[in-house]
Amino acid sequence: NLKGQEPTQGGETIGLNPLCGYPEDLSRADVEKILKNPMKVERMVTVGPKDSFWAEKGYLRFVAFEAANKGCNPLALRAVFDALTTSTSTVEPDVAQELLDEFRNDTEAFKKELLLSKSKGYAAIGLLLFLLGITAIVSGDALATGWFPEWPGRNNMPMGIVDPGVWTIPNYWI
Repeated sequence: NLKGQEPTQGGETIGLNPLCGYPEDLSRADVEKILKNPMKVERMVTVGPKDSFWAEKGYLRFVAFEAANKGCNPLALRAVFDALTTSTSTVEPDVAQELLDEFRNDTEAFKKELLLSKSKGYAAIGLLLFLLGITAIVSGDALATGWFPEWPGRNNMPMGIVDPGVWTIPNYWI
């Protein structure tokens, strides 16, 4: 949990949207400290740890971003990196540099991009759950139709699990 972690410079907060899912609002001073880091993304990649294939290929990884911003608030650090990418710990260096340059001049752009990034992640999870639900329904119907087509519970799913109940299936087995 990154809530209340030190170090923090405290003070005024940036007014982060609660839909971003962070445990607390971010200190403006903490975010600005990260954004004012003069190190270019290319340098972060070069001097940062090579913890993966992508890091070796020149992509910015969170561990390299974290190493380049030692002494910064961990929650603010994670939020800034999350705004650079969508639900991953890897980002293209040119994209990261462009966004960091934009965020330095406009905190509102940072907040907007962070919310957009989080929304894309939530939408992806929602789509995955929807597709898994359809798969479960189709698979369950195919199972019931193939193995016990006369079972009356098949016609009123999901209540058929209780009434007449799955325990009655052996009476209708082919």
